Amino acid sequence: MTPKRPRPVLAIAADLPLGRLLTSFRNKDRRAIPWIFSLFHALESQEDFDIHWITLSKAVSAPETIRMRNQTIHILPLGSMGRNILTAHFLTVRRIRKTLNDIQPDLLHVWGVEQAYALAGVAFRGKKLLSYQGALTAYCQRAPQAFLLHMQALWERMAVKHYDLITCESPWACDRVAEIAPQARLSCMEYGVEPSFYHLDRSPSPEPSCLFAGTIYELKGISYLVEAFTHPSLSHVQLFVAGNGALRERLEARSTPNIYWLGSISREELQQRLSTAWFLVHPTLGDCCPNIVKEARVMGLPVITTEEGGQTQYVQDGVSGYIVPVRNSAAIREAAQKLSVSLDKAMSMGMERHQECRRLLDVKQTVTGCLSRYHTMLYPR
Repeated sequence: MTPKRPRPVLAIAADLPLGRLLTSFRNKDRRAIPWIFSLFHALESQEDFDIHWITLSKAVSAPETIRMRNQTIHILPLGSMGRNILTAHFLTVRRIRKTLNDIQPDLLHVWGVEQAYALAGVAFRGKKLLSYQGALTAYCQRAPQAFLLHMQALWERMAVKHYDLITCESPWACDRVAEIAPQARLSCMEYGVEPSFYHLDRSPSPEPSCLFAGTIYELKGISYLVEAFTHPSLSHVQLFVAGNGALRERLEARSTPNIYWLGSISREELQQRLSTAWFLVHPTLGDCCPNIVKEARVMGLPVITTEEGGQTQYVQDGVSGYIVPVRNSAAIREAAQKLSVSLDKAMSMGMERHQECRRLLDVKQTVTGCLSRYHTMLYPR
């Protein structure tokens, strides 16, 4: 007879920012993954569950187990991402399933569909929860994508339909899941902003300036942004572009002097750039709920974004920013002209619904949402 465990065992399968959590990984893993980073720290003090994190990393060649801050981290080798995608993550799925067999969790919580976690959870026969990230199928429908992303989207569609309970960070994401898994029970749960953004002061630049931060590829609408800012009417507004990607070289070559290409920047520099910017621009063709928009709103920046994505729930058109049609550089230009008229106007618009966004995006809301779902699933009435 198996002895009764003192606490239910919870397995959370997710990408962890190991460089931010473990000194030995500081130079090997520079990922931020802010909502998971905050969730990890927030769960340190809970005593209801024995928590085991399962994460994949290129920095290890053999499985490692580390006990840290009242939680256990199981680090598994990631291997070649291309090979993983082409083989439906065969080897990594086996490694995750073996770890699950060793842990024997009472509940499995999977974060995201880009890696092998969701596919590995398909065969898990216990209670399981999927927190959706990525919307890969939707991204492939909205912009040209590489072959491997189309393969990832295929695995996404195969995996998602095996989860009865799925959380999404926006109504837009819920709609995308419903398109590929109509039988799933869906609920919105905020994936919060890490606390450091709540304590940053604004120090806007003397001249009008704005920031874009993200991958430089077609899905982010970056080509329409550059087209807008090369227009003479915005020559007085500085646009800082943070990030790298396939389109950078071509777009940088046709940029005007008011556009500055920063490349990849640190978390600290990102926060500094947000602090000095008058507003954020995020002209995406589709996004579940981009972190940069949430971070900007928590800091009190107005945002120019499109109507296609979950970020619209934090931006009220004409009040705390502007919501423009996708693929419309003229609309981006017009909105940027309005926000660059005066610093007072930009600051005033940024403060609209500011406190509401800070309450909604407090990571405590994420923790509360997770814990309430864990309890409901393990102890149903």
